[in-house]
Amino acid sequence: MQRKKLLTLLLSIIVIVCVIVGGIYFFTPQRDNEVTKTPTSVSDNLILINGGTYQMGSPTSEAQRGNDELSHEVSLDDFYISPYEVTQQDYQEVMNDNPSNFKGEDLPVEMVTWYDAINYCNALSLKEGLTPAYDVNGTNVKWNRQNNGYRLPTEAEWEYACRATTTTPFNSENSIGDEQANYYGHYPYLIEENYFSQDNLETQPGEYRETTIDVGSFEPNK
Repeated sequence: MQRKKLLTLLLSIIVIVCVIVGGIYFFTPQRDNEVTKTPTSVSDNLILINGGTYQMGSPTSEAQRGNDELSHEVSLDDFYISPYEVTQQDYQEVMNDNPSNFKGEDLPVEMVTWYDAINYCNALSLKEGLTPAYDVNGTNVKWNRQNNGYRLPTEAEWEYACRATTTTPFNSENSIGDEQANYYGHYPYLIEENYFSQDNLETQPGEYRETTIDVGSFEPNK
């Protein structure tokens, strides 16, 4: 699923507390009826994403779509997110550990499990005087929606933030290049269908960096 791999890596420059290629992002819920055209920065470096209704998933006509990408309408409230992955320095300061394979203070933390992300959310919440969002008992995790601590995004929130009102395979429209995301640049979207006629590709093969790079290295979506 080349398109899904590229989309997953593209997402890593955009949002929330989530494990994606080991990356972690922050999210905190917001119930606010104020609607603005541009996300508004807040004091703790989160940004406001205005809620709305969108088509989650992808149309059946989209190339390389997965069977689990059923297109359906989803409505979301406003929410705050972090525009950057958690850096290794951030993670080290809270968890006193750095499991990452590629080392660097400004590189995103990776090699973390979903449970590591949950525990990080709770630890950061406690550090900042918030009530943890999760009750954890071994491998049993319950999200307490009344608490104000950091939590993981829902799948719908993640996709909504990434799409940024677009309906195309990528938020950069129909393809993506190595100047927009860090991925296996030798194999851009749809190269399988155009391997012997690459002039038809919207994005030509590019750089494969073979490492993570500093957070904030690319332009954000709108």
